[in-house]
Amino acid sequence: MNPTALLQAQFSALLAEVSGQLERFVRLLEDEHELLVTGQVEALLGLAEDKTAAVRQLQQAENARALLLSRSGIDARASQMAEFTAQLPEQTQRAWRHYLDLAARAQQLNLRNGEFIRDQLRANQQAMSVLLASTGPSLYDAGGITSTRPGGRLFGQA
Repeated sequence: MNPTALLQAQFSALLAEVSGQLERFVRLLEDEHELLVTGQVEALLGLAEDKTAAVRQLQQAENARALLLSRSGIDARASQMAEFTAQLPEQTQRAWRHYLDLAARAQQLNLRNGEFIRDQLRANQQAMSVLLASTGPSLYDAGGITSTRPGGRLFGQA
């Protein structure tokens, strides 16, 4: 199937939109990693909201792209997309490859950040287990002050 000029133009426009959104998402994932590594937890809250909004926009653009393709009788699976994009002008083919590179980069960064968070959680859980096992709950008073000995009287004192 040879894509019509209108389909090519619509696809190129949607591709430019979704690629721009993917670039923004990649930057957010890179910022997230920097905040995670430096321990800036408070800043992560705002970034999480930005990420959620970016994912929503990205999903809407992806849905529009899939709808355009399906209405044109084109399957959006990778094998079919390779066949479809091979028929497009070179500039659009480059844009498609850039889009695929961005998507792969976003996936890689998202996995890296997820692994970092899991590693931090695991380390925190291990530290908590060690602290709770070695000190027991009676070595901290109600104010959170540590004591070198359990409460109560010492032997030999009145």
